[in-house]
Amino acid sequence: MKPRWSLMGLAVISIGLVTMTSAVVAHGAAAPARADHRPDWLAAADQLTATSVYTIDATGQGGLYTSLAVVNGDPAVAYLNPDGTPHLKYARASDVSGSTWGMSLTVDATAGSGQFASLAVVNGDPAIAYYTGVSKTLNYVRAGDASGATWGVTRTVDNAGDVGMFASLAVVDGRPAIAYFDNSTVFSGHLKYVRALNANGTTWGAPITIDRAGDTGWYASLQVVNGKPAVAYFDLNDGGHLRYIRATDVAGTSWGITHTVDSQVIGTLSARLLMIVNGNPAIAYGARRY
Repeated sequence: MKPRWSLMGLAVISIGLVTMTSAVVAHGAAAPARADHRPDWLAAADQLTATSVYTIDATGQGGLYTSLAVVNGDPAVAYLNPDGTPHLKYARASDVSGSTWGMSLTVDATAGSGQFASLAVVNGDPAIAYYTGVSKTLNYVRAGDASGATWGVTRTVDNAGDVGMFASLAVVDGRPAIAYFDNSTVFSGHLKYVRALNANGTTWGAPITIDRAGDTGWYASLQVVNGKPAVAYFDLNDGGHLRYIRATDVAGTSWGITHTVDSQVIGTLSARLLMIVNGNPAIAYGARRY
């Protein structure tokens, strides 16, 4: 049976719930509102009205490609610092509401690291999947403690071509997994998925191409839906479509058919977010309409 979807067009950068009564957003401000790109933190008194904005990193141009998660009880952000040699950074708040923040840490100083950062808690410690633009590789790194005060060795998950854009990290059946875009063939990209061989992500399995029809896999968002991994993403064929696909097993070794959620999306427009709402998968995204 074809799933039924209710369509919503929303511009979402990175949103999550810190408590059941507070909605929060982390984002990098952009011109013309602001000439720099420092990551800011919006904390709301309820899920409708933002009341406070806190600057997380005030050095230089701050952060792009922000990704938000609750880490050891407090909000944390992974992001790209574009100053000098662009690189991956991480910051965690000093309280549950995110009103004060600790010092930002450089997680990977490699040039170009940190694009499309995706932060998640993996086996009790924060971890980040990201794209390194210089080497055009998909990378993964996990902290050595529950708060992210120290970080382990960076691992290359996929380096076959130009791979790793739109990385989306989630824990799938007890192991970290990543959905991402393979841009090795321009205008004919693929949606790919890879899962680690252990709970910490020190070794990884072989990547799987789960949709290769035309230029597909943009803005991938990975989530576990009813016990199995699923991905929402954009397909740029024929003007643009929002699509959804779910695995047929808990690990993601095989995948079902692709479903078109919105066939009236024009071009590559904005961020996407797949999450569970009242027990069902839901997607927030930005779109112009035909």
